[in-house]
Amino acid sequence: MLKEAVLKVSVKTLENAGYVICNYNGCFDIVAKKDRLLLLKILQNIDSFSREQANNLKTIANNLDAVAILIGENTTREKLKDGIVYERFEIPCISPKTLDSLITHEIFPKIYRDKGGLYVEINSEMLKETRENKKLTQRELAEIVGVNKKVIYEHEKKELRMVLDIAQKLEGILNKKIIKPINILNHVQHKIQTYPKDIIEQDVGSKLSKLGFKIDYVRQAPFDVFAKEKTMIVSDVESNKRKMKKRATELRGFIHTVERPAVMIAEESREENVEGIPIIKRKDLKELTSKEILKIAKKVKK
Repeated sequence: MLKEAVLKVSVKTLENAGYVICNYNGCFDIVAKKDRLLLLKILQNIDSFSREQANNLKTIANNLDAVAILIGENTTREKLKDGIVYERFEIPCISPKTLDSLITHEIFPKIYRDKGGLYVEINSEMLKETRENKKLTQRELAEIVGVNKKVIYEHEKKELRMVLDIAQKLEGILNKKIIKPINILNHVQHKIQTYPKDIIEQDVGSKLSKLGFKIDYVRQAPFDVFAKEKTMIVSDVESNKRKMKKRATELRGFIHTVERPAVMIAEESREENVEGIPIIKRKDLKELTSKEILKIAKKVKK
């Protein structure tokens, strides 16, 4: 399938499951909300996913406690297999059918595909408990499976990925399911350092930071800055008046889906809002408190 077809199938899957959808063409293509918030990037070839896109996606996911997933059809070398999780820059990648199984039927994949082969996550406690119940030492179990004792020791000590073949052998020998489903719907907090794109954005970020907000900058999104205190404010820094209306329309759909307050920062404006998004003049930021900014940001019109 081409990207447009993958996008269409993914949207249908989410809508059928009751998710509220907002589309955008940037570091993500779909933001979807139900009992959790999903940020989906849609590509035909997942190898075209860049580190910059991944970092922007991680930044947004961090600030919104969202789950970032890449949906694709193939890599440069192969078609994505259903029920298998691929990864690009720490973002899980799955096929449209795997998304449907996950969202519609709550069937979680169990296998990772990496350059080295196929891997799984195992239940370390279950492995140790079952081995001990079988009266086997780590060395004895390792010899039966055909691996070094260190393999058994390390996987009992902490959660590590294991080669699929070895895990399947262990399940056969121990007569116990130790392979864990991969819950890619869990939010993961990533370590990302972000930077302003220009002097204007740096100035706005600095002023908000002095007011007590934690600042993150983002690209390829309908906004440029996250300012986080007790609640979230999504701030779009815009110096070009002609772009404000277009950006406001994109931002409006996004914030209504994620249910966060937002403001647009303008150099000059006679209006109090654009497309329902409140406007704050850049020069006025230093005169406002964080509570006053949040109060303005919550005035987003539906």
